[in-house]
Amino acid sequence: MQWSKLKSRVKSFIAPELRDRIDFHLTSYRASHDGADKVWITIDGKRVFSCKHYQAEWASFLAYRSGLRGEEVKSVMREVQIHSPGDFGNAMRLYLTIHVTVALSSDDPLIKAFAIVDRRIGKRSFAKLDLSDCEHALVNAFYKLRRDSPQI
Repeated sequence: MQWSKLKSRVKSFIAPELRDRIDFHLTSYRASHDGADKVWITIDGKRVFSCKHYQAEWASFLAYRSGLRGEEVKSVMREVQIHSPGDFGNAMRLYLTIHVTVALSSDDPLIKAFAIVDRRIGKRSFAKLDLSDCEHALVNAFYKLRRDSPQI
């Protein structure tokens, strides 16, 4: 799915009062590698999250070099909040295919963040959210944005 279509489909699920405040951005340099180079999210024009191809590649290399393999590498990178643009795109695609309550309980902080600002999450469901164990910057930014929204 093309970036513009993916972006518009995810934005269509954002609560109406927040839709114009949240935006997704992407840069791609075809000469350097295939795929996106950098993806970032802004709230009211201020960058709250970003992921970069080379930063993720370097962190993955260092984790692999230290002896970590497969899922261990992904787990460590999530803990230090380093994501690749490809992982970001995959999270957006997966979010569109799963039920919003499943997304809210996801281990993937990107999917959980999308679900927090989802229009299908009502006041009662939002009030039940427990984010005490989640320290991901995007999850916390979207939670605060939704909590401070006049509709919640």
